[in-house]
Amino acid sequence: MKHSAFAVLAVSALYVGNTQIVSAADLSTKAPPIAPVAVYNWTGFYAGLNVGGVWANTDIDYTASLFGFSGAPGAAFLNAGTSGRLKTSGFTGGGQVGYNYQTGAVVWGLEADLNYTGLSGTRFIALNFAPIGVNITDPFTQTMQSNWLATFRGRLGYATGPLLFYATGGLAVANVSYTDFAFFPASNSINAASSSSTRTGWTVGGGAEWMIAPKWSVKAEYLYVDLGNTTYTSTNSVLNVAPNLATITHDHRLTENIGRVGLNYKFGN
Repeated sequence: MKHSAFAVLAVSALYVGNTQIVSAADLSTKAPPIAPVAVYNWTGFYAGLNVGGVWANTDIDYTASLFGFSGAPGAAFLNAGTSGRLKTSGFTGGGQVGYNYQTGAVVWGLEADLNYTGLSGTRFIALNFAPIGVNITDPFTQTMQSNWLATFRGRLGYATGPLLFYATGGLAVANVSYTDFAFFPASNSINAASSSSTRTGWTVGGGAEWMIAPKWSVKAEYLYVDLGNTTYTSTNSVLNVAPNLATITHDHRLTENIGRVGLNYKFGN
């Protein structure tokens, strides 16, 4: 009887031990829980800040109807010598507000921004008329200035995970000022004219935005801006008693290239 009882206890202990080993093995081979897939929602209103650089070109054309004692040849020489491009660059910074609506991977949106640009430049020309037989040098000064730029744009993008790639375009508005000054020593006269106005034009560009948190995103963006042509006329003002000698039509066209980065905060869910 003693031997039988001992055998029963041994078999029971072995069974229990094996059961614990199998259970432990089962536990150790179970697959880890599957992490939930992140959902990136671009729909909603947002606001943010941006900084970057702006590079501007002002194309300038002069058209003189008559030029002093040299007549039409002098006018043609003046037009060719004073027309050209004034290049400027500067810092840009400001803010933007907008709204996105997401349908599947497609994201539609509207955005408005207002930025400081601080563009200012001067082009100086000392034009000598010796090639047309008049050995006189006349100085010309051309300046431009633009302090701010606003855009109102549509956006169309494609979202893949936390990344949004988009194209954008719309209306551009900026303040633009020009000044042109010329001194003609032979007649002791000047031509001077200026313009300061709010210009409207268009803009187009694109960028990429990365959602770094459910409500926060960063972006990199490029915009090309065309603010159209500004045209005005200056009439020669003779400092001594003499007839007017020249009328010049001044035409300016401002375009800008903007590269910037920004940070946005999305409201709501």
